[in-house]
Amino acid sequence: MRYLIVLILLIQLPHTGWAQKNASRNTNSSTIISKQQAGQDNIIFTDSTYGYGVVIPKWWTIKETPSANLFGGTLPEIGNSQSALLIKSFEKDKFKTLNNFEKWVITGYRSGDTPKWSNDQKVLYKKNLTEFANIGKAYKVQLKTEDSFYNCCYIIVETSKAFLWIDLTATRDNYDANFEKLETIMLGFKIL
Repeated sequence: MRYLIVLILLIQLPHTGWAQKNASRNTNSSTIISKQQAGQDNIIFTDSTYGYGVVIPKWWTIKETPSANLFGGTLPEIGNSQSALLIKSFEKDKFKTLNNFEKWVITGYRSGDTPKWSNDQKVLYKKNLTEFANIGKAYKVQLKTEDSFYNCCYIIVETSKAFLWIDLTATRDNYDANFEKLETIMLGFKIL
């Protein structure tokens, strides 16, 4: 049940400013879901629209998303809770610079601030991470939503075509185990 809450929170970000001009479903998800259901592992996914590629292990269960600029799904259940891992893509003209994008996602907020991309969450904590320096800037973030607390890892990436927000959101209890899974997935991530 908790994974549904996490996934719903992540996909309900405001659609204004998102990469697609017209709302559309991510049709890439359907293809990957079919391959996963057929038992395929380490599926190579390339998103030429936004300029990245990633290898998808069978344990990262890809889900349908309501927008073509969202791609991702859930990680295996730990203690009756699943975490969500999404790659969110944004056209560059909305933010102009990587610094502006990074500020909108996380660096522009202090403890207790409500981020511009959500009316229901508060940023409680953020810390720079070094694990993904070869990909982009990374942060460990703690969010509060009503009576729930979540730990997140945000990786901010610039491709030649877009700004990416790679977002792992987990309960505090399963963050560390899922962070290790994120590290594995990021070994197969590349900027095109």
